[in-house]
Order: sequence, then C-alpha cells, then structure tokens
Amino acid sequence: MNRMKLRQILLVFLFSFAATAQDYPPNVNRTSSWIIYQAIPSFSWTSFPSQKNFAFEWEVAPLVYSWGMTKQVSPWSSFIVNPVRRFTGSIELIFSAQVYTSNPGASNFGYSAQLLGHFPLIELGEHLALNLGVAQYVVNNLSSTYYVVGASSLFGLLHYNVKYAPSADVWINAIEVRLF
Repeated sequence: MNRMKLRQILLVFLFSFAATAQDYPPNVNRTSSWIIYQAIPSFSWTSFPSQKNFAFEWEVAPLVYSWGMTKQVSPWSSFIVNPVRRFTGSIELIFSAQVYTSNPGASNFGYSAQLLGHFPLIELGEHLALNLGVAQYVVNNLSSTYYVVGASSLFGLLHYNVKYAPSADVWINAIEVRLF
C-alpha cells in the first residue's frame, strides 16, 4: 500500500471519528447523567444580622432563554442546559433548595426562585461573564427579595454570586457549580 493511500484512509478515519464524537451515542441517556450532576451541591454562607450560617444549595433551571447561540438552534431550553447556552448570554429561571449546617431559626431549610441574567465579558463569556438578577428567598419562614450580582468563569461552570436583601439586611455569598 502506498503512502498516499494510507494517508487517505487515516484522514477518513479521523474525520469520521471527529464527526461522531460530537454527538451522544444513541444508547446514552442524557437524563441519567443530568440527575447525577444535580446531586452535587453548591456552597453558600449567609450573614444574618445576628449570625452567619453555612449552607448547601441545589439548583435546577426549568427555563433558559439564550440570545448568544447560533440562530440554527432554538434559544429556549429547560432543565438540561448546556453551559454554552448560559455563558454566551442568557436569562434563566432557577429554583433552589438550601440546607443549613446550623439552625438559622425555626428550620435548617430554605428555598428560592431566581431570575438571573448572564452577560459575556471576556472571550464571549468563556473566561468571564457578569451575572445580574433578582431572587426571592424563604429562610426561617421569612420571605425576602434579594438583588444578585456576580461573575462566572471556567466556561460557565463556576459562579460566584453575592445576594443582598436590603429589607432584612442579609447577605448570601454563593460559590455555585453549574454543570447543567
């Protein structure tokens, strides 16, 4: 076999491998991996006027609208959100549940609804994106509106958000891992 023929076979193999590696194999269920990743909590610490509490937080995004994606795909997605949709420019609805390690009041649990926008700053958001939003948290049977500002990096996988409720004078600092 001559060298030219060998090169052609090698190129055909490499191109076919690259084309199939971009799609999920037909027997892979994306939902099962999504459920496993949802078990990984984010971390936050809440500064109440009288105490500070550490918490674990689990988030789910039932609805995301992305304006930074190509026009060839739908700008809407739900639950299973590709991080590229998030960091290229998006707004998302997020529901979360918190478990506090020490008791902030009557209960160790809290929950929230957030509307959070992601705005790309550096490298179309891959390296740095600005997060702005508003949230409604219920902690210790008290509901408060929070203003959210933060940054995301590492291709939209790592977020640091500061949330402040002026009515209750409560600060939440959150390190969030967003795999989907």
